[in-house]
Amino acid sequence: MKQIVSLLVIAFFAMTSLNASPLSPTTSKPLDMSIYEAINKAGYQRMLTQRIAKSYMIVLSNLDPIKHKEHLKGSARLFESNLKELKEYAPTDEIKNQFRYVEILWRNYKFIYSDDFSEENALIIFKFNDKILKACNDAVTLLEEYAVAQTANKDQEMIDDKNGLSNVINVSGRQRMLSQRMLFFTVTKFSKIGDEEALNRKFSEALGLFNSSLKELISNAENTEEIDTELLDIANSWEKVESNILSVMNAGEITVQEKDKLIDALKLSEQVLFSLDEVVFLYERVAESKKK
Repeated sequence: MKQIVSLLVIAFFAMTSLNASPLSPTTSKPLDMSIYEAINKAGYQRMLTQRIAKSYMIVLSNLDPIKHKEHLKGSARLFESNLKELKEYAPTDEIKNQFRYVEILWRNYKFIYSDDFSEENALIIFKFNDKILKACNDAVTLLEEYAVAQTANKDQEMIDDKNGLSNVINVSGRQRMLSQRMLFFTVTKFSKIGDEEALNRKFSEALGLFNSSLKELISNAENTEEIDTELLDIANSWEKVESNILSVMNAGEITVQEKDKLIDALKLSEQVLFSLDEVVFLYERVAESKKK
């Protein structure tokens, strides 16, 4: 099964490497979407906010701009299509209103469809980034709470808020976002945009949460052999990414050597992101199997 899933991921990447890259987490029609698929897809939106911000900064920094222009616009299109599906799926008015709020915030990002890459626009992204990320995260939280309530209402075993599979899907999905968020901050510092103190603080917060969550996932009792293997691969690859981005973040002056480290980290982080995405998919499969 792992081989089949991996081949599907590779095939999809081959088709979309110049667009959204990586794959959209689910393909179900909105009304057919399960709550676990919805948590995954809503969590994917968090990642896209950071990926879009990262891609914009990469283009502005002239680090492989042609490829990342396409990543930027592909990610934006995927964000909009996912948001439309999630609004249609939303099982409660509160959740639907939350997605509407995300849609309102998204309007600040419309300029990214143009080819106007400027420091002024970069500062707009830097300003609104946390706000739209929080709004997307709040939507995930509402969906997770809904999943817990639905399980309890059906007189099945109550899902523990900390250890339930809805929470595991949320946390594993959040890892995708954190990986992109750290690269966004690293490229932003490389570009000398924004407040350096705030960048360093937010980077450290994201790194700490990513590493503690990775340990939590590795020790999760619901892990299958496939999940364990993926998580260990992620941990090994992430060590290299972390070493390179820490070197850039801690550098007083950005040298050619630091630039090379950043470029290497950007490339390797794509592989990490694909593996993280597969882990969320595998947790979703475990959750769906327990419903039957």
